[in-house]
Amino acid sequence: MILRPACSRRNFLASRSCLAVAVILSACNSPYPECDERANVYYTTFTSEPGTLDPGRAYGSFMYEILCQIVEPPFQYHLLKRPYTLEPLTAVAVPRPETRQVVLQGKTIEATVYTVRIRPGIKYQNHPCFAEGTRELVADDYVHAIRRLADPRVQNPILPTLQQNLLGLREYCEAIEAALAAERKRRAAAVGPLYNQEQDERLDPIRLDYAAFAFPGVRQVDRYAFEVVLPHPYPQMLYWMAMPFFAPVPSEAIEYYNQRALLERGITFDRNPVGTGPYVLAELDPTNQIVLERNPNFREERYPDLPEPQDPPAKALFEEMRDAGMLRDAGARVPLIDRVVFRMEKEWVPRWNKFRQGYYDSCGISSDVFDQAVTLTSQGDAVLSDDMREQGIRLLTSPAAVIHYFAFNMDDPVIGGYSEAKQKLRQAISIAYDVEEEIAIFLNGRATVAHSLTPPGIFGYEEGEAGINPFVYRWDAERNRPVRRSLDEARQLLAEAGYPGGYGPDGKPLEIRFVNGWAGGASRPRLDFVTKQFRKLGIHLVAETTDWNRFQEKVRAGNYQMIAWGWAADYPDPENFLFLLYGPNGRGQGGSENNANYASPEFDRQFEQMRHMENTPERLAIIRKMNHVLQRDAPWIFGYHDVAFALVHEWYRNAHPHAMANNLLKYRRIDPELRAERREEWNRPRWIPVLIVVAVLVLAVVPAAWAAVRHLKEA
Repeated sequence: MILRPACSRRNFLASRSCLAVAVILSACNSPYPECDERANVYYTTFTSEPGTLDPGRAYGSFMYEILCQIVEPPFQYHLLKRPYTLEPLTAVAVPRPETRQVVLQGKTIEATVYTVRIRPGIKYQNHPCFAEGTRELVADDYVHAIRRLADPRVQNPILPTLQQNLLGLREYCEAIEAALAAERKRRAAAVGPLYNQEQDERLDPIRLDYAAFAFPGVRQVDRYAFEVVLPHPYPQMLYWMAMPFFAPVPSEAIEYYNQRALLERGITFDRNPVGTGPYVLAELDPTNQIVLERNPNFREERYPDLPEPQDPPAKALFEEMRDAGMLRDAGARVPLIDRVVFRMEKEWVPRWNKFRQGYYDSCGISSDVFDQAVTLTSQGDAVLSDDMREQGIRLLTSPAAVIHYFAFNMDDPVIGGYSEAKQKLRQAISIAYDVEEEIAIFLNGRATVAHSLTPPGIFGYEEGEAGINPFVYRWDAERNRPVRRSLDEARQLLAEAGYPGGYGPDGKPLEIRFVNGWAGGASRPRLDFVTKQFRKLGIHLVAETTDWNRFQEKVRAGNYQMIAWGWAADYPDPENFLFLLYGPNGRGQGGSENNANYASPEFDRQFEQMRHMENTPERLAIIRKMNHVLQRDAPWIFGYHDVAFALVHEWYRNAHPHAMANNLLKYRRIDPELRAERREEWNRPRWIPVLIVVAVLVLAVVPAAWAAVRHLKEA
């Protein structure tokens, strides 16, 4: 063992003291460059890398938060109107459907046609893929993007839905796949047995001329107009056309990023979107930060207005928007922010602390800090804590178009089936499962109980007695609210189902296999809670917990009796929720989203009638019938609809939540001067700890210096 000399130990202590001083002093400073202290920049966070920024493939909230500021489909959602309303983005107007006779495979059919006319003069961002740095957006860019969705290499996640609703898309996909197979076969024959298809196509992708194959589902009319053709009425197609899947993709960008020199360096189109939107991607470092900057080619677009209406419901909305400050910038040119910086923050605590210091402009609320930020009134309403209010922080809440649920496998001989006894079994479980308690314990009250599939804000959702699930709740007229039916009623239903006290005819306790992907210790309390709900009825819940990939495999194979799942709306229409229990969408039928494998001829008939209708009283009447069928059959335990909570600083404006739109950053406003003042106020150096460390440093250094002087004299 080598011992450190005394003089070296003192120097070591001194160096550590200097480091401590440096750390304390650095903590007093902003993590951003000094030149950005008063810059018109919005700072926020992300926790994981965006999967892809290819408009044809991207399908997730954070991917959309980046991508939808860069690329522009024909339509968008109006910022201020409720219910959520489509309006033109690059298009001149939102088109009405036309009926037209077309010939498909020798048969004449009545097709539904949408003619989309885009505005002339819209420019792409500056990019080296364009010969002159930029060029005008034209209709053919949209046609190319829609045709490209059929390419299996794009892996478009909504392709099955589009195949059902775009004329001839299924046959077009088959033609594209055949062309790819033929080219792969040709390449393999030319190279011989050493041919490596994956490596070859990674560096030399197969080029296909999408226009060389017949596809009547989309057609360019002229330079600024194109048609989308459907084999039947489907109003929801307009909603799909407000999503990035229908954003234009210039063929020059695809060709540019298919260059071998770029591919060898890992520079690909799915990390470098090219668009016409208000921002461009300036930096993409998934381990550190992602930066968007103002697009200098962005056209003139104005912040929307909301005229004051006369009818009471619309007037209440107007007053809500006005009080939230959402009308102050009406008429201002957008975007209002020059730059957007997303910083990687994997851990919640540093993210929360930096928000409190003013270094992030907005923040969510985790369960760990909920009590610091929010208090609940005696009526259960969430209000800001005094500490938050003193900082000028605002709480924004909004219903999210989301549902969480437990699905029973209707193909299972024990828990599935459509007999009255099986219905009563699932109804009994639905009564016993206390969703209200779950919301209070695990969500801090940030959700509302689901009585049907449709969440608040979507046509078909009804409040009050008309909207309750009568098989699980009864209406308390005196207190004007629903009340969960009693456990005694649940036990009676269970007995009528053939399981008195939770025991079957064979005298054995009823067991239900709950397959879940809740791996990790943090999920243990939730799993214990679910088990406890079944134990109320004497039912033994067998939890089969596995990793997410294995869990998905079991769901695809139908190897489960019960699972937990959730769904967030793609667009504000009840069809986007009710299709989750449409028979042909069952996994057992080759579908994808009907995890319960529910197949009711009565429900399916009503769904097929409802799905193509406009929002009318007649459509609402059909939805009510559909809800009654589902509530009676109980293929799900209807769980809850999320309520989104967010905190924003006083200098961050126009931030009222919107459950559908993803291209909202152009409307946000920052007051950088106010932010700089607050940061300085909240992050003043605390000199007492520094002085203490300096004193310690002096006490450590002086003896060391004196010893060194003595050593030199003795030498």
